[in-house]
Amino acid sequence: MSASSDKQLQRLDEIAGSLYEAAYTNNRQAGFQQVQQLQRMMTVELRRASGHKEGWIAMEQDARSIERALVNSQMSSEWLLQAARIRLAADALVRPEHALLLQYESIMQDDLSRVEKAWKRQTGDGAIAARASMNSLEAHMKRVEPAMNLLYGSMHGAEVVERISYTNRLLEASRSNTTNDAMIDRSIIALKESIVHMYDKSGRAEVLPTTAIASTSNPLSWTLFLGAFISAILTYSGWRKYKLNPFGVKPLP
Repeated sequence: MSASSDKQLQRLDEIAGSLYEAAYTNNRQAGFQQVQQLQRMMTVELRRASGHKEGWIAMEQDARSIERALVNSQMSSEWLLQAARIRLAADALVRPEHALLLQYESIMQDDLSRVEKAWKRQTGDGAIAARASMNSLEAHMKRVEPAMNLLYGSMHGAEVVERISYTNRLLEASRSNTTNDAMIDRSIIALKESIVHMYDKSGRAEVLPTTAIASTSNPLSWTLFLGAFISAILTYSGWRKYKLNPFGVKPLP
């Protein structure tokens, strides 16, 4: 990669960080300015220099979605997901060996652990509880998908996406007793293996602490992003401990 392309990627990463900061703080004016800059940065030359086509397409679609939301005066909750997806994708381009998306492996495995516990409940509503728990896993996969596509192509995470969809269908069918428990058990196991496979194929080294490689050009953006990330981990840990393991413990209202 040329020095010029490298500088452009660094700038793209800075803009993506500022865009996420604007979404997190519901600063619509700053968000509109940043998304316009982002769109101008995603030139044909830059896309040819780094990343896979599918990832760039996803980033462009997310940028257009943010622009529409801002034009229609929608709240940041309507475009925060897209801003996070762009942030993760840009970060992955600049620091692929230590990309923040790699930290999501443990979160997604934790999501699936909660699905398994919900499915094994002896209260007669295991399928309903497990299907509800699948929403978190599905949301996290959607969040990292553009970054995965950008680094490795669209086929890299396709198995995880398909297995999430298949497991959801089995759980929904189980409500009307049109599937059997063994099929769901096998599907959950296969889904777990596909997540491991997706991250193993990334060829990463051990992930270093994110703060060690964070860009210093926009520290507030990184603080907000990592704060949300850490908050998510703590929330899932608490939920796993108190909500989805209710044996002998009264569930919280």
